Amino acid sequence: MRVTRIVKKGKSDVTIHFDDDAKLFLAVEVFLKSGLKKNDEISDDRFSLLIEENKRFHIMQRAFRLLGRRQHSIAELKQKLWNKDYDKKLIDEVLTQLSESNYLDDKEFANAFVEEKLKAKKWSERRLKGELIKKGIKPDIISEVLNQKISSNHNFENALTVAKKKYQSLKKRNLEPIELRNKLSTFLISRGFDYETVKEVCEKIIR
Repeated sequence: MRVTRIVKKGKSDVTIHFDDDAKLFLAVEVFLKSGLKKNDEISDDRFSLLIEENKRFHIMQRAFRLLGRRQHSIAELKQKLWNKDYDKKLIDEVLTQLSESNYLDDKEFANAFVEEKLKAKKWSERRLKGELIKKGIKPDIISEVLNQKISSNHNFENALTVAKKKYQSLKKRNLEPIELRNKLSTFLISRGFDYETVKEVCEKIIR
């Protein structure tokens, strides 16, 4: 088939017309990379490859927009791209390219995620592990990151910090000591702290 006309559509797209009335819609970047000009002859195979390249380009652009908002794990980004009904084979190719270019790195993501949750929300080790599993981080990466980021007294210190704040609000309700202790314990357990840590913290706060 032969190119008969090339028309720019808006700022980001180009429509290529062929002598058999076929049309090819490409992003400007894909078109420029193709080097196509008027009167060029292309095969059906190249026509199909350009369509695929254009789809891959749009997947990559979508991925960059998501990464521009915040870091993502590989599994997390894959799921978001799947939700857009892109071709799964092309998604895998894009994710591989992003990983090889260091735009995606599960260990780096896990490090940043754990640091942020420890600093801002005082999450327990158990909750951190659970959330990282949900985000598709491999067990060996989770273990390595948590071992590096969490000291032996981490759970106690974080539990104590959030418990003190909760205790102050519970005291205003004039609860009986046993009820106050039960509510504080339930609160800490819901935050992912283990029973022994909860018990120790409650004993320290409620005399």
